[in-house]
Amino acid sequence: MNVTTETLAKVDQHWAVMAVGASERQRGLEITNVRLVTKAVGEQLTLDLPNPHSSDEDLLTRLALAYEMAAIEGLSAFLNTTSGDMELQKQCAAGAWRAFEIGRMTDPPEGTDRRVLHLLHLSALAYCGDRWTDLRRWYRDEPALCAIPSVADAKWDRRLLYRLFDCWVRLFRKQDWDDLDRIREIVVGLREDQKEFEETVLKSGSDAEDRAIALRLVSLYHWAKATELLAKYMLQGEPVGINALLSKHYDASIAAATAAADSQLEILMRWIHAASSQMVAGSIWRVARAVNSRVTKFVHEVTKQQGLFELLPPQRAAWLEQGLLDQAATAVVIDMPTSGGKTLLAQFRILQALNQFDTENGWVAYVA
Repeated sequence: MNVTTETLAKVDQHWAVMAVGASERQRGLEITNVRLVTKAVGEQLTLDLPNPHSSDEDLLTRLALAYEMAAIEGLSAFLNTTSGDMELQKQCAAGAWRAFEIGRMTDPPEGTDRRVLHLLHLSALAYCGDRWTDLRRWYRDEPALCAIPSVADAKWDRRLLYRLFDCWVRLFRKQDWDDLDRIREIVVGLREDQKEFEETVLKSGSDAEDRAIALRLVSLYHWAKATELLAKYMLQGEPVGINALLSKHYDASIAAATAAADSQLEILMRWIHAASSQMVAGSIWRVARAVNSRVTKFVHEVTKQQGLFELLPPQRAAWLEQGLLDQAATAVVIDMPTSGGKTLLAQFRILQALNQFDTENGWVAYVA
């Protein structure tokens, strides 16, 4: 779902955003833009924000939260694409777009656990706001923020969280085939570690604390299983019914986090679930399954050799909304900016035509 200027303008008028104040909202967006440009060209250009204030950081945090509240209002519709409530779906995507835009310009929290949760939270928002290309650039620009914590001497629940963080940094950035293939090894390693470390963390001496930890572990276990399934799907296009399986595990994870009164983990799981659904929706395998065997073979090659796992938002719009692969269309014109993804779309269409007219000895003209 592409975020447009119109949907951003609408979410700017949401009650949660307006509660921050029109002038404060405008100032917050200006601070965000100045910080973004400063990070990009800080050595070549000096920008001065009028009247900098010590409360600017607090303003950005409040504004990002307001946009996230607008996004959460449409989160159920965003996850249930068959609901037909397109306005709420667009509101969710636009709110997530803004929340990531502002949130990544705030100072990262101190402490390993808080940094890990902060990065995963913003990354999931980026995905739901169709900003995963910006997310990958952010990862490259902020290596310290993405650093995988050491699990040496870490308690089992933290060891589990840090390993899952490692998996999701790989899922979000998708540098190559090995990035995703390594996830399976990490999850297998967690199952082995469970035998050694789980028992000790459940013997704190307090029944209430043990119960909370047990529920937190249940939430993390279901998250780990969903992560393993998603990585396999992005690599192989299987299992076919991936969304139902993901929903089962994320629903169980959310329920356990809620029972443990772990609100931060609960909201993170809701956004990770939405990001997972978005990842599946943008997967190159969705195209392969909908077309023919030639495309499926081609997808196997590009995922393995080029590390190409997802369509860009404009490519996804062309395929899903503009009917690029409609077999009734014998001529296709693709108009996109440079690096918008025209070549891949043309390859899909050519492969479809070759399959469709194989017995007729037809021809394909590709004009660039």
